[in-house]
Amino acid sequence: MSKIYNFFEEHLQSIRKLIQLLFFVYFIYLSGLCLCVLGVIKRFILMGGFYLTSTLVLLLLTLILGRVFCGWVCPLGFIFDITYRLRMKVSKLKFLPTVPEKIHSKLIYLKYGVLILFLYLTYKLSTYAFCKVCPLGTLTNLHGTVISIILLVFFLIMGVVYPMFFCRYFCPIGALLGIFSIRPLFKLKIDDKKCVGCKLCDRRCPVQIELTKNIPQHECIRCFECKTVCNKDAVKFGIYIKQKNNK
Repeated sequence: MSKIYNFFEEHLQSIRKLIQLLFFVYFIYLSGLCLCVLGVIKRFILMGGFYLTSTLVLLLLTLILGRVFCGWVCPLGFIFDITYRLRMKVSKLKFLPTVPEKIHSKLIYLKYGVLILFLYLTYKLSTYAFCKVCPLGTLTNLHGTVISIILLVFFLIMGVVYPMFFCRYFCPIGALLGIFSIRPLFKLKIDDKKCVGCKLCDRRCPVQIELTKNIPQHECIRCFECKTVCNKDAVKFGIYIKQKNNK
């Protein structure tokens, strides 16, 4: 069992990329497949009935592991992940660009407003409101519109400037999953005894979490870049029932 765990840890990012790629190909191949959690909930609002089986499984998984959907499954997250990595490789950046903290700390709440807005519009107008502008709809025959194309281009450009820009500040799915991962069973934690304060984990986090100060579990997309880059094995992911702080 320990050999399997060690292999998984050693090849963590390669395994994650493979899983992301498989889901992305699956999404594009099926074309009409909607992996949007928000879309499933909207179908429930508009049509009633039990359309939430897959979503309930995902929300349960989120309660246990946190926002693994964002870091391991989401096709749009996969695209933005590639975008910022290309920018780093082309520009030969060692550390990720960051939004000024005073601005970033406020913008992260914007996605919750977007979630409330589109759920309200769905209920009020009896239409799939977010689907009309969803950047992901551009990639398939779902609901691609001129607006969704413009938004996709805009967020791709912003994703080059600031990693995972859409995921950080605008994604309503991330907001929904964030609500369910405020206190997940499995948490990301810094082992103070092993941490040497180099802040490599801070500088490689694509959603700009300062792990050495505080780890808001609901903002972490579980990409484990921090765990991969840490040379001291100070970044831990496990069950921590009694925590005096978020580190």
